[in-house]
Amino acid sequence: MHTYPWQEKYNVDLEAIDVEHKNLLACVNKLITAQNMGKPALLKLADEVVFYAEFHFLSEENLMFMTHYPDLASHSELHRQLIKQLKNERNKLEDSVENLQEFVSFLVHWFVEHTQTIDRKLSHYIRHYKPGKGSPEYLIKMLAEGKP
Repeated sequence: MHTYPWQEKYNVDLEAIDVEHKNLLACVNKLITAQNMGKPALLKLADEVVFYAEFHFLSEENLMFMTHYPDLASHSELHRQLIKQLKNERNKLEDSVENLQEFVSFLVHWFVEHTQTIDRKLSHYIRHYKPGKGSPEYLIKMLAEGKP
Protein backbone atom coordinates (compact mmCIF):
# COMPACT_ATOMS: atom_id res chain seq x y z
CA MET A 1 0.00 0.00 0.00
CA HIS A 2 1.38 3.43 -0.94
CA THR A 3 1.30 6.66 1.03
CA TYR A 4 -0.67 9.69 -0.10
CA PRO A 5 1.40 12.84 -0.58
CA TRP A 6 -0.27 16.20 -0.16
CA GLN A 7 -1.47 17.59 -3.47
CA GLU A 8 -2.33 21.19 -4.27
CA LYS A 9 -5.82 20.11 -5.30
CA TYR A 10 -6.52 19.27 -1.63
CA ASN A 11 -6.08 22.93 -0.63
CA VAL A 12 -9.31 24.72 0.20
CA ASP A 13 -7.46 28.06 0.46
CA LEU A 14 -8.20 28.58 4.13
CA GLU A 15 -5.08 28.09 6.22
CA ALA A 16 -6.75 26.78 9.39
CA ILE A 17 -8.50 24.01 7.48
CA ASP A 18 -5.60 23.22 5.14
CA VAL A 19 -3.19 22.76 8.06
CA GLU A 20 -5.56 20.34 9.78
CA HIS A 21 -6.19 18.46 6.53
CA LYS A 22 -2.42 18.07 6.08
CA ASN A 23 -2.15 16.72 9.62
CA LEU A 24 -4.99 14.25 9.02
CA LEU A 25 -3.31 12.99 5.86
CA ALA A 26 -0.02 12.70 7.78
CA CYS A 27 -1.80 10.49 10.36
CA VAL A 28 -3.08 8.28 7.55
CA ASN A 29 0.40 8.04 6.03
CA LYS A 30 1.90 7.15 9.40
CA LEU A 31 -0.60 4.30 9.63
CA ILE A 32 0.26 3.08 6.13
CA THR A 33 3.99 3.27 6.83
CA ALA A 34 3.57 1.17 9.98
CA GLN A 35 1.51 -1.56 8.31
CA ASN A 36 4.11 -4.24 9.11
CA MET A 37 4.54 -3.29 12.76
CA GLY A 38 1.87 -5.63 14.06
CA LYS A 39 -1.71 -5.40 15.14
CA PRO A 40 -1.30 -3.46 18.42
CA ALA A 41 0.62 -0.66 16.69
CA LEU A 42 -1.83 -0.52 13.80
CA LEU A 43 -4.81 -0.31 16.12
CA LYS A 44 -3.20 2.55 18.05
CA LEU A 45 -2.43 4.42 14.85
CA ALA A 46 -5.94 3.78 13.50
CA ASP A 47 -7.27 5.23 16.75
CA GLU A 48 -5.09 8.29 16.21
CA VAL A 49 -6.65 8.77 12.76
CA VAL A 50 -10.16 8.54 14.23
CA PHE A 51 -9.37 10.88 17.12
CA TYR A 52 -7.70 13.41 14.83
CA ALA A 53 -10.70 13.32 12.47
CA GLU A 54 -12.97 13.98 15.46
CA PHE A 55 -10.76 16.88 16.58
CA HIS A 56 -10.67 18.34 13.06
CA PHE A 57 -14.44 18.12 12.67
CA LEU A 58 -14.99 19.85 16.01
CA SER A 59 -12.53 22.56 15.01
CA GLU A 60 -14.22 23.03 11.64
CA GLU A 61 -17.69 23.07 13.23
CA ASN A 62 -16.59 25.69 15.74
CA LEU A 63 -15.35 27.82 12.86
CA MET A 64 -18.69 27.36 11.07
CA PHE A 65 -20.61 28.27 14.21
CA MET A 66 -18.55 31.39 14.91
CA THR A 67 -18.94 32.65 11.35
CA HIS A 68 -22.67 31.87 11.17
CA TYR A 69 -22.24 29.38 8.35
CA PRO A 70 -25.71 28.67 6.93
CA ASP A 71 -24.99 25.00 6.14
CA LEU A 72 -23.63 24.18 9.60
CA ALA A 73 -26.28 21.54 10.37
CA SER A 74 -25.91 19.59 7.13
CA HIS A 75 -22.10 19.82 7.16
CA SER A 76 -21.99 18.64 10.77
CA GLU A 77 -24.27 15.73 9.92
CA LEU A 78 -21.82 14.64 7.22
CA HIS A 79 -19.08 14.71 9.87
CA ARG A 80 -21.16 12.56 12.24
CA GLN A 81 -21.83 10.05 9.46
CA LEU A 82 -18.15 9.85 8.59
CA ILE A 83 -17.09 9.30 12.20
CA LYS A 84 -19.66 6.53 12.56
CA GLN A 85 -18.44 4.84 9.35
CA LEU A 86 -14.80 5.41 10.26
CA LYS A 87 -15.29 3.78 13.67
CA ASN A 88 -16.99 0.83 11.99
CA GLU A 89 -14.04 0.46 9.63
CA ARG A 90 -11.64 0.81 12.57
CA ASN A 91 -13.49 -1.96 14.44
CA LYS A 92 -13.00 -4.29 11.48
CA LEU A 93 -9.27 -3.99 12.14
CA GLU A 94 -9.85 -5.69 15.49
CA ASP A 95 -10.89 -8.80 13.56
CA SER A 96 -8.09 -8.64 11.04
CA VAL A 97 -5.44 -6.13 10.08
CA GLU A 98 -6.03 -7.40 6.55
CA ASN A 99 -8.84 -4.80 6.57
CA LEU A 100 -6.28 -1.98 6.72
CA GLN A 101 -6.51 -1.34 2.96
CA GLU A 102 -10.28 -0.99 3.26
CA PHE A 103 -9.93 1.42 6.22
CA VAL A 104 -7.39 3.60 4.39
CA SER A 105 -9.22 3.50 1.06
CA PHE A 106 -12.48 4.51 2.71
CA LEU A 107 -10.88 7.43 4.53
CA VAL A 108 -8.82 8.72 1.62
CA HIS A 109 -11.75 8.52 -0.79
CA TRP A 110 -13.94 10.40 1.67
CA PHE A 111 -11.17 12.94 2.37
CA VAL A 112 -10.65 13.78 -1.29
CA GLU A 113 -14.37 13.97 -2.07
CA HIS A 114 -15.20 16.04 1.03
CA THR A 115 -12.35 18.54 0.62
CA GLN A 116 -13.03 19.03 -3.09
CA THR A 117 -16.72 19.76 -2.60
CA ILE A 118 -18.11 20.45 0.89
CA ASP A 119 -15.01 22.05 2.44
CA ARG A 120 -14.41 24.23 -0.63
CA LYS A 121 -17.95 25.56 -0.21
CA LEU A 122 -17.19 26.35 3.45
CA SER A 123 -13.90 28.01 2.54
CA HIS A 124 -15.58 30.15 -0.09
CA TYR A 125 -18.16 31.28 2.44
CA ILE A 126 -15.57 32.20 5.07
CA ARG A 127 -13.29 34.00 2.61
CA HIS A 128 -16.26 36.14 1.51
CA TYR A 129 -17.74 36.53 4.99
CA LYS A 130 -17.80 40.23 6.02
CA PRO A 131 -18.03 40.58 9.79
CA GLY A 132 -17.65 43.97 11.44
CA LYS A 133 -14.00 44.95 11.81
CA GLY A 134 -12.81 44.27 15.36
CA SER A 135 -15.74 41.95 16.14
CA PRO A 136 -15.07 38.45 17.53
CA GLU A 137 -16.23 37.06 14.17
CA TYR A 138 -13.69 39.27 12.37
CA LEU A 139 -10.88 37.96 14.56
CA ILE A 140 -11.97 34.35 13.98
CA LYS A 141 -12.01 34.94 10.21
CA MET A 142 -8.51 36.45 10.31
CA LEU A 143 -7.19 33.52 12.33
CA ALA A 144 -8.79 31.03 9.95
CA GLU A 145 -7.12 32.80 7.05
CA GLY A 146 -3.77 32.70 8.84
CA LYS A 147 -3.58 36.46 9.23
CA PRO A 148 -2.33 38.08 12.45
